[in-house]
Amino acid sequence: MSEAAVSRTRLGFLSGLLFFLLVLGTLIWGLWQAVMWATAANQVPVNSLIVQGEHRFVSQDEIRQSVLALPEVGNFFTLEVDRVQQQLQALPWVYQASVRKQWPDSLRVYIVEQPVAAFWNEDALVNTHGEVFEAHRGELDLVRLSGPDQEAPRVLEEYRRLQPLLAGKGYDIRRLHLTPRFSWELTLSDGVRLILGRDDIEARLKRFVNVYPGIVGRERVAYLDLRYDTGLAVGWKQDEENDQERGTKSDRRA
Repeated sequence: MSEAAVSRTRLGFLSGLLFFLLVLGTLIWGLWQAVMWATAANQVPVNSLIVQGEHRFVSQDEIRQSVLALPEVGNFFTLEVDRVQQQLQALPWVYQASVRKQWPDSLRVYIVEQPVAAFWNEDALVNTHGEVFEAHRGELDLVRLSGPDQEAPRVLEEYRRLQPLLAGKGYDIRRLHLTPRFSWELTLSDGVRLILGRDDIEARLKRFVNVYPGIVGRERVAYLDLRYDTGLAVGWKQDEENDQERGTKSDRRA
């Protein structure tokens, strides 16, 4: 091959390489500009929030305000769905939240609320998994459970076990309490309190069911102490009122 042909070949190769590098550089520059534009604040903001799932206790406005509190929400591309999920699950009534982006500018949120089961102690609630949480209670009509906080799952489980035993005989549990000494007490819907102790709870409830209908003047019963091998002790409302009155007078004298 002549030197002229070799030179032309080299020149063609260098020209092609230069053109390729120029095109590649242009594409990289264009891509970089697109990325810079897309990630610049407020260039592609989230303009739509779609909320799905049942939510009786948490409002759409509360969800919206929680999402808008994140500074990243101003850009669709830089917004991290994990951050939004954490933000929403921090709301008291939200048990679980799933979040995904929807092109071009929407955020889709699916909310699962706390599956509330009962009131817990004075100011909290417990869900169906035995987890204690705090939230506004509104006009909820729930059974009242109480005890040491770490025992919430145990108290809920005991309620689920005992309620069917009593419901079959026409009684409903209004309150179930586990004392610090791990003794059980429950209050029925008519206000009668049953002191059950620690052991043989089922047998003692069966004794209550068998004996209580035969007690004369049941409307005056304040409590029944079932912590006996056989039989039970009855506390009457008048006696309880007198005891409370004597206690008040003693306090005043002191």
